[in-house]
Amino acid sequence: MKQAVHRVLNATGRRVLSTTPSKPYALMVTVKVKPEKKDLFLEVMAADAKGTRAEPENLRFDLLKDEEDATKFYLYSVYKSKAGLDAHRATPHYKAWADFRAAGGIESQDASKAFAVEWTE
Repeated sequence: MKQAVHRVLNATGRRVLSTTPSKPYALMVTVKVKPEKKDLFLEVMAADAKGTRAEPENLRFDLLKDEEDATKFYLYSVYKSKAGLDAHRATPHYKAWADFRAAGGIESQDASKAFAVEWTE
């Protein structure tokens, strides 16, 4: 079966071709931040949120704090397609988040990815 080709924008705004179905694609992440790194985490995430929301493929980016645990956060982002998430991972604001993780700023992380079934913008 032949796959359809879709035109999407990469992180630099250039058009690229993708064989990924053009369905909204969501990323849901639960992060437990080290207490002494919480302020730095919030700085990094403020920049990541601003940059992500400006990406042409991004439809939504939310950062939520757990009601009971002040060091537990939920990140929820939605892209026009899976290729949009792939393009996001090539951006400087994502790199800052990846560098924070690599430097040991989190205690744990769990991520889930999903295609939209029922979707409202």
